[in-house]
Amino acid sequence: MKLKIKKILPKSLLPRLLIIFFVPLISIQCLAIFLFYDRHWEKITTRFANIASNQVNLIIDDFEKNNSVNEKMLGTLNIKFEIQKNKDIKESIEPDGFIQENIFNTMQNRIKFQHNILFRDKEVIVDIFLKRENIRLVFPKKYLVSETPIILFLWIITSSIFLSLIAFLFMRIQVRAISRLARFSDDSGFGEKSRKFKPEGAIEIRMAGNALIKMKKRMQSHIKNQTSFLAGISHDLGTIITRIKLQLELVTKVSEIKDIKDDVISMQTLLNEYLEYSKNIDTSEKVKSLSLRTFLNNLIIDSRKYFRDVNITLECDANIKILYSENNLSRIFSNILNNACKFGNNVIVTVQMEKKRFNINFDDDGPGIPDKMKNKIFTPFFKIDSSRNLNHIGSGLGLSISKQIVSKMGGRISVQNSKLGGSSFSVILPLKK
Repeated sequence: MKLKIKKILPKSLLPRLLIIFFVPLISIQCLAIFLFYDRHWEKITTRFANIASNQVNLIIDDFEKNNSVNEKMLGTLNIKFEIQKNKDIKESIEPDGFIQENIFNTMQNRIKFQHNILFRDKEVIVDIFLKRENIRLVFPKKYLVSETPIILFLWIITSSIFLSLIAFLFMRIQVRAISRLARFSDDSGFGEKSRKFKPEGAIEIRMAGNALIKMKKRMQSHIKNQTSFLAGISHDLGTIITRIKLQLELVTKVSEIKDIKDDVISMQTLLNEYLEYSKNIDTSEKVKSLSLRTFLNNLIIDSRKYFRDVNITLECDANIKILYSENNLSRIFSNILNNACKFGNNVIVTVQMEKKRFNINFDDDGPGIPDKMKNKIFTPFFKIDSSRNLNHIGSGLGLSISKQIVSKMGGRISVQNSKLGGSSFSVILPLKK
């Protein structure tokens, strides 16, 4: 049974919406018309016919009793009275339609005299056959037939058609919005430059459209980053491999092998940074309560192992507690701190607390970052040294990794000029409960 219904139902959305709209509408109207006719119209028509029959009996009884007609009563009832000859009397015609049939049957049963009933456009004629003469009574049709139901039916049908047209137009707009969303999604799936798309339609359709646009931007950004990532690997590792080959060709002493080992260490460092960058950053790692001062102090101790000549100062309240993943925070702050130590001799780490967030600043007295490069400093593989000199170990991914993690945590990272004369990196993160 279900399979048969599925075969009958249309496949497109618009015809299905029209069925959902029209089937209940037509069913309710048919039921309302049937109940109205059965409960109201038929009773009203029968009541009018009973009244007319009683008036016929009253007029004929008065005429037979007084051998004359009461003109005042006829004028009040708005009924025409005529005495007819036999040749003017016509036989009754079968009623046309259920309304005339109802009137005909009711008057046949109620009028006690022999009679015929004729229906005309604006009149209902009742011919009475008496022993001495024949009488014709003419009623206005509106006395027996109520025009209100007809007006009501016309109003129901007209308003339904009008409202159905409006509903069809609105449903067509919604379906068109979904079709455009599907075409945009199909165009975006092949990585080609798709046509301009603006979300429209209902709120839910607009939400889906905006989500699709954001997803497309993320995909494009991901593809761009991956392309840049592979290009960076090719360039950096190619440079080191070329250097190793040249050193192997020129090596004459065992002591020169040390330079080759240093290049291998550089390659290993770069590979570690590439692997770190390529990892899918998971900000849903298990969080725990951390003492911010203790956490930052441990990072500073680790950095001093590699930067012994750098003076690092920490300004942080010992009572500050935060709820975060220690691993993710280490990946953020170690990259920024090591970057500051690499170019400066003095580094100050300052913590500022607010109601809903905390701010950590890393100030150094290094050469600083030119204003025109501050917007590019977080780009993957970006180095201030445009020649990508690998004499200084680093791939240009550390700050990019930090920004990715901070963004996924709902925070913000920025760089300004430092009060020490170098750069100042600021990390703002929300406080979690």
